[in-house]
Amino acid sequence: MKTVYIPKGTEVSHLNLITEWLVVDGSLTVSGVLRARAIGGCGFVEAGSVSAGSIQVDELKTTGITCRRLCAKRVEASQIFASERVDVSCFLGADRVVTPKLAVALSNIDEVTADETVHLPPKKRGLFRFWLASCLRAWWVRFTAPRTVIDADYEPAADPQTESHAA
Repeated sequence: MKTVYIPKGTEVSHLNLITEWLVVDGSLTVSGVLRARAIGGCGFVEAGSVSAGSIQVDELKTTGITCRRLCAKRVEASQIFASERVDVSCFLGADRVVTPKLAVALSNIDEVTADETVHLPPKKRGLFRFWLASCLRAWWVRFTAPRTVIDADYEPAADPQTESHAA
């Protein structure tokens, strides 16, 4: 299959789905594996595990996500692995997130491994405006945040082996 399109108001269920392009404007439920080069649309996707290059949907609910880029309004997942960035404009609920760049409004995440994290105030905005706001804020913080710690008190920690021998 080259392209799978699910129109608005349609509910589709599959056991496994492997395609190049997936556009979901309705509702898609995959009980097993969902693989695609790109997933897009304004619909709801629920799957066992999702593997895609780029994901841009309104709602995504799954156990595991492996992708390059994730941009969504609401995401619920057990684990998220993204090689470039994760942008979630409304709510992100996950046990573990691993990505270089994370931009999120509201979140409930147990473990985060990210080089750069941007928390934006929750506002009603589209995905493109959210992505633009997160990029601008990350750029602003990169150039305005101090690079070194100024006036910090420093005391070297005592070696625990020398303390036990002295006693």
